[in-house]
Amino acid sequence: MLRFKQILLPVLGLAAGLFAGAMPVDAVAQNLSQVLYRFEDRPLVLGKYGAIADFQSRLFVAAASCKRGSTSAYGATDGIVGAKTRNAIMDLQPCLDPSVKAAIGAGNPGAITVGLWKLLMPAEQPFPDAITRANHLTFALEGTDYDAIQFNFCQSRNPRSGKRYLEGDPWCYTNDPNAYLTWGPRGATAGAGAEIQQIVFAAERANPGLLNAVFGPHTDAMHRLALGNNQSAFDILCAIWIDPKRRADFTARFAQYGALPEVQRAYRRVYDAANADGGKIARFFKIYAALKPVIGRDPTEIDLAYFIDMATHGMAPPGNVSDLSAKMVNFASRTRNVPSPGELRRQLAAWLPSQHKYNDRIARDAIFLIDDPEITLSDTHRRIWHQRSGLKASDFGLSDHRYVSDYPVAAPTGFEKIERFYTVLPEDKRACPANVRKSRRP
Repeated sequence: MLRFKQILLPVLGLAAGLFAGAMPVDAVAQNLSQVLYRFEDRPLVLGKYGAIADFQSRLFVAAASCKRGSTSAYGATDGIVGAKTRNAIMDLQPCLDPSVKAAIGAGNPGAITVGLWKLLMPAEQPFPDAITRANHLTFALEGTDYDAIQFNFCQSRNPRSGKRYLEGDPWCYTNDPNAYLTWGPRGATAGAGAEIQQIVFAAERANPGLLNAVFGPHTDAMHRLALGNNQSAFDILCAIWIDPKRRADFTARFAQYGALPEVQRAYRRVYDAANADGGKIARFFKIYAALKPVIGRDPTEIDLAYFIDMATHGMAPPGNVSDLSAKMVNFASRTRNVPSPGELRRQLAAWLPSQHKYNDRIARDAIFLIDDPEITLSDTHRRIWHQRSGLKASDFGLSDHRYVSDYPVAAPTGFEKIERFYTVLPEDKRACPANVRKSRRP
């Protein structure tokens, strides 16, 4: 049995007087019981790389020990907070002292709380903060891990034959002609945005030789991809995609590449940069800085998650936020009653409408509105939300009662200063079929 003195004292440091120290007992208990992740209706897909999977592994071992069973009952660690994670948390409960259960969140059975995290994880591994969990929310919506790529050449079916080009249809149909390759949790592309090239550039600059170590015979193609212009990206990647053996080997090696922590750091750095999503998120914070004299607060944790998701989905404020800030200030000060956080987000969404995937956007907006008691969603809005995700910001432990003063925007990688040119070999250009170059919309 995992008893109080065996597992809680060494991990939480209660022997040093955590409960009896300068912080009041109720405040400490409340902090330990704070929810980080909670599975209710839909599993939270948080990615198989990083601390969540490590937490699962430790949880499954502790729960199996408590039940005198095997960790196989919970399956593999996969970074998905769902039924098996909740079951393991519940299976651990009988082995915890009642005072421990009360401290780490007895009111939220089956949830991952701050206390449970500290109970199972090494002291040097901090629990995921609001920024991490806000990013996890967007990760859960995008649903693609760091080791996953998708070629976007001719990926759509011919509306008449029902077949794709690689399945024998003579014509190439694609609903995304400017994204030749898509990769990872933020949908990095090697097309017009060139995010993949930026990530490869940043990772190789920080870790020289990494490309050669992973990509082997594809190393030269990857170097030419990173340095090439948009037409180069099309020709180089098409030549890889059209060859089944080359495509399979390239995909497998890219999975190895994406699984590396060094590459994941470069990926996040590119998206947090001032000239990417980091800059877009900073614009939202500028708007709320203008709002602060009226609403008396910084953005909430749920506000932050909304900013990140809007930046990912393409609905960021313009470079000059002065007009939008003035409109938001006018909206917030039009009556004596300050709008609730959800009401402000809903109004902001109205002034930053989606240019595409309308239903998907309003379904995502609902995630950041449904926890606010001042917001009533229409039946249609609620139905679209439930069909799309059914997730709530509070499932990720995010609250409108805690605040975030800023976002750590990174400096640009330097990739934007490189003059890119045509880097295609003649054999690559010949390999790409003419019909692929003449893609059609489905």
